[in-house]
Amino acid sequence: MPNDIYRVAVFSKAQRITHWLIAAATTFLLISAWLVQHSDVDVIAWLDWHIMIGQSLSLVLAYRIYLLFVPGSGHWRLLVPTSEQRHVFTRTVKFYASLGRLPCPDWYAFNPVWQPVYLLLIIVMILTTVTGFLIGNYLFPADFTMPQLHAVLANFILYFTLAHIFFAVLHDIKGGGAQVSAMLNGYKYFQTKEVENPIKDNSVSLDSLLKK
Repeated sequence: MPNDIYRVAVFSKAQRITHWLIAAATTFLLISAWLVQHSDVDVIAWLDWHIMIGQSLSLVLAYRIYLLFVPGSGHWRLLVPTSEQRHVFTRTVKFYASLGRLPCPDWYAFNPVWQPVYLLLIIVMILTTVTGFLIGNYLFPADFTMPQLHAVLANFILYFTLAHIFFAVLHDIKGGGAQVSAMLNGYKYFQTKEVENPIKDNSVSLDSLLKK
């Protein structure tokens, strides 16, 4: 009997738009910060753009925080792994460790390994934004100057971004769920198959998907 493939909506338009706006702004901010420190550029001009894009990002980030508390794919509950999602945590880690040679498990919206990291990232982005606004003030939390604290938080975002891109591409190549395009058009693909124990061998319940 052939497997059935279902195309299921997982990400709302608001979720996707905020994701790409944050991605674009973050990329510019990281590049501009590097150029100011390591390249022969017009520092004042690049700092002005850095500040303006950072201020714009704060508005998008505020809207993303709003989405955490309204029904939909951006809700904070989707960033807390369920018991069913925790089951595929180990399988996902093995998939990573094998660099895609082992099977890629499925999940509904957010990767169960990265769910708490996504939530942490939002907190880090809030702190990075706040320290950016306060960068000229003489505050020294935890023995850091404000520019140093801003740089530490920005480095966390940089490493997360690089890891996120790598694993998103890996999932799209090795998996069958259209991980990358899901954040473009909002849909993922789920394939059903006959198994002896569907609770253990499938990461999600098909019925639960079709009801969303």
